[in-house]
Amino acid sequence: MAPFLILLAACNKGDKVPAYLEIPAVSLTTTTAQGSATTKITDVWVSIDESFVGVWELPAHVPILSEGQHRIDVVPAIKRNGTFDDRLRYPFYTTWTSNIPLNKEVTTTANPVVEYIPQADLWIEGFEDTFFQLNTTTDSDTLLTRYLPAEHPELLYVENSPCAGFRLDPEHRRVRVYTDEDFDSYGGPAFLEIEHRNSVLITIGLLYTYNGSGRSEPYLYVPATMRSDGSMPWNKLYVDLSSFFNSPIAERDIYIEAELPEGSGSAEVYLDNVKLLRLQP
Repeated sequence: MAPFLILLAACNKGDKVPAYLEIPAVSLTTTTAQGSATTKITDVWVSIDESFVGVWELPAHVPILSEGQHRIDVVPAIKRNGTFDDRLRYPFYTTWTSNIPLNKEVTTTANPVVEYIPQADLWIEGFEDTFFQLNTTTDSDTLLTRYLPAEHPELLYVENSPCAGFRLDPEHRRVRVYTDEDFDSYGGPAFLEIEHRNSVLITIGLLYTYNGSGRSEPYLYVPATMRSDGSMPWNKLYVDLSSFFNSPIAERDIYIEAELPEGSGSAEVYLDNVKLLRLQP
């Protein structure tokens, strides 16, 4: 696919013939303590011998004007807040590096595997246990419910593991779940990773204390994943909370909220692999 930015890739006047690097996808490996290894890596920053080549959308077919053994660096990128035109090198994934032999007119395939950086501090709710780390507000009309693959196979589970969600109807119109951690600020980037499958708009919002007063405000509206053909796939979202975690406030927490629209008979929201990532202090 065509790159968004190319600093060194194309042939000039036919005097050079490139080698090609094929990158179908970038995958993540995690430890048990780091939870799920799912990603939504959409782009890569590619360098050769520490010289920047360009940015490509995955799957990438990268022309390189070099031959022989070379160091290739691949930096994974994501869509910040799900925005199409805001592609960001994800600060919590490592850079993949390998020495790769290149030959002109020959395509070499690379399958990069990255990890979370060692400095990453993770708070995780994967709904593996019956005890939730997300609380439900007292004014909600329904509760967060855990769903198991064996009992509800129609939910198309992520990695065939449990998820949680809520179902709304005219008697149960609104629900808000929230963390109750009073997260500290360690400085640097902070991101919320979340996988969602929903037929109705959901709101990701912020809870905090400023000048001794508790506050609540919406931060990001997440569209439904329901398609016109009736299917409802899972989607992974990377929410940039860096400004929230680097502001002079206290008792930081996050909420997720949904409400049944007027005139609707029902709605569904499912969540999985909720992770808050910050740099370790």
